[in-house]
Amino acid sequence: MLSGAPLANADFIKERLQTLQREMLVGIASGESLLNMMTMLCHEVEALAPEVICSVISVDDDGRLSFIAGPSLPEASGWVNGVAIGPNVGSCGTAIFRREAVEVQDIQTDPLWENFKNHALHHGLRACWSSPIEAPDGRVLGAFAFYFRKSRGASDLERLIVSKCVNICAMAIESTDARSRLNELAFFDPLTGLGNRATLRKRLAVALQRASEMERSVGLFHVDLADFRAINDLHGHSVGDIVLRKVADRLRSVASESDLIVRMGGDEFLVAKTVGPEDGACKEFARQLVEGLSGRYDHESGERISVEAVVGVSNFPADGKDQDTLLAHAETARRRVKRGGCGYALFESEMQREQHRRRIMQRDVGLAVDKGELSVVFQPQVDARTVAVGGFEALLRWKHPEHGSISPADFIPAAETSGAIIPMGAFVLREACREAARWTAQLRVAVNVSAAQIVQADFAQLVKDVLSETGLAPERLEVEVTESLFIQDSATAKMTLQEIKDLGVSVAIDDFGTGYSSLSTLRAFPFDRIKVDRSFVSDMINNSDAAAIVNSVIGLGRAMGLRVVAEGVESDEQVAMLRLLRCHEIQGYLFGKPMPIGAYAHLTGPKHPRTYSSALPKLREI
Repeated sequence: MLSGAPLANADFIKERLQTLQREMLVGIASGESLLNMMTMLCHEVEALAPEVICSVISVDDDGRLSFIAGPSLPEASGWVNGVAIGPNVGSCGTAIFRREAVEVQDIQTDPLWENFKNHALHHGLRACWSSPIEAPDGRVLGAFAFYFRKSRGASDLERLIVSKCVNICAMAIESTDARSRLNELAFFDPLTGLGNRATLRKRLAVALQRASEMERSVGLFHVDLADFRAINDLHGHSVGDIVLRKVADRLRSVASESDLIVRMGGDEFLVAKTVGPEDGACKEFARQLVEGLSGRYDHESGERISVEAVVGVSNFPADGKDQDTLLAHAETARRRVKRGGCGYALFESEMQREQHRRRIMQRDVGLAVDKGELSVVFQPQVDARTVAVGGFEALLRWKHPEHGSISPADFIPAAETSGAIIPMGAFVLREACREAARWTAQLRVAVNVSAAQIVQADFAQLVKDVLSETGLAPERLEVEVTESLFIQDSATAKMTLQEIKDLGVSVAIDDFGTGYSSLSTLRAFPFDRIKVDRSFVSDMINNSDAAAIVNSVIGLGRAMGLRVVAEGVESDEQVAMLRLLRCHEIQGYLFGKPMPIGAYAHLTGPKHPRTYSSALPKLREI
C-alpha cells in the first residue's frame, strides 16, 4: 500500500501511481470488488494530495449517476445516486454530458452548481474538478472528481494524478462490468436472455420436489426447430441468431410466467410446466407451442423465413422421477417427431429403441479412427489490423459410411461419453501437426483438446512425441481448451497445461465467456490467447451488452498480456468494430469456411500473400 507524501515531486507521484496501477491489476485478476478498489484508490490519492477530497462516480446506459466511492465524502451518495446527467449538473454530471473535464473554482457562484450547491456547501466543499472516465472505445463510464475546501483550481501535479487515475478507473470499472456479465452468463443465455442449462438444473430440481409434495405433474417440453441448419447455411449465422431471439420471444408469449423456459443450446429450448396428471394437458400445451412457434419470421431485409417447431414431451412422475431420465425421454420423443418434420410427440416406452440407436452411434464413433472415416479441415485466423494470415484452426469431421457427414455437435458428445474422444483427439493432433509441418509458410496451427484428454497423465508426452514425429516446431502449435475443463480437475489441468507450455507450445482458452470462466481462471492458468465466443461477436453490432462483453474481454486480455482472437466474424462491420476495440486476431466465414487444407494452398505455400486481402477474392471463389 502507498503511504502519504507531500505533493511536491512529479517523479515520486508517477512511481506511486504505477505501483497503484499494478495493485489494481492484481485486484482485478483476483476478483476484488469495485467498491474496495475505488476506495483504495481514493485513499491513496488523498495521501498523495492532502488538500484533495476524491470521489468516483459511474453512469448507466440511461445516463443516470451512481456513487461508487468517496471515503472522505460518504454523504455524497445521497445526492448523487439516480441523478440524470446534463449540461448543468454540477461538475461530474456536466463532465460526463460534455465528455470533457469540467473545472469549477467556486461552487457557490458557478451556474453549473445552481441546483446542487447547497449539498456541497453544507459539507464544506468550495471547488470541484471532474474528469470523464472513458473506455478505449470512447464510451463514458463515469467521472473522477477532486473536491477542495477552498475556492481554487487544480495544480499541475494534481492534474497529473487525475490523468493517470481516470485510466485506472476505466480499467477497474470495465473489468468489474465484464465480471458481472460473465457471472450472469453462468445462468443466462446471452443471445436470447433465457435461462441456460445451469438454470434448468437448479430450478427444475425445485419444481420436481414441489410437484412431488403436492402430488402434481410436471411436463418437460423439449423444443427444436426443424432444419434450422439450413437457415444458417443459406442466410448466415447472424440471421439465424435473429430468428432464435424471435423464437424466444414467442416462447415467452405462449408460456406462463410461472413456467421455466431455457435455451438448451443451438436451436433447442425447453419448457417445464406444472400440469395435471392426465396427458391431455401436456398435449394441449405441446400443440400451442408448435402452433405458436411455427410460421414465418420477418427479417429486416424484408425477407420472411419459415420455421417449423417440433416438441418432445416427457411427464413427471409417469416417465421418470429424476431430471436426467426426464430430459433424456423428452429428447427421445423430440428426435422421434423431428424425423416427420414438425409436430409433437409424448414419450412412450417403445421409444427406448431410439436410445439404443444412440448407443450404436457411440459404438460407431469409437471405430471411426481405425476405419479411416475421420478427416481434418482448416479455418484461417488473420491479424485484425494487417489482415495477415497468422495460422489455421484444425477441426475434425466424420463421414459415416451409411449416414454420411455427421455434425460435430452430434458425434463429439457421443465420443466424450464413450471415451472415443481420446483416440480421436490424438488423431486430430497428429494430422494437424503433420499437415502444418508441410507448409512452407511458418504459420501456426491450433488444435482443440477436450477436458478428457488434458486430464490424461500422458497427454503432455503425447504432444511432445507428435512434435518429434512430425518435425513441427513447438512454437507453431497451439492447444485450445474449453472452460468446462476448469470445473472437472483444475489441478491436473493446470499441471498438464504448464507441461505443454514448457515444450514451447502456446495455450488458448476457447469460447471464453460462455461457461465457467472467471478472471481468476485467466490469472491461474498459463494462457497465451483468449478466444471470444462467436455468440458475442455475431451479436455485438446490434446488442450493446454483447458489444460491452467483447470490449471487456479484449480489454482484459490486453491488461493481462494475452492475445485475443474473435470467432464467428462474418461481416465488414464486425471487422471494423473489432479493430476499433483493438482485437488482435479474427476468424470466421468472412475469411473462409473450415475446408481441406488444399483449398488454402495459396496461403500456405512459398508465395503466400503477405496480407489476406489479396487472397480473399480467390478464397471466395472456392
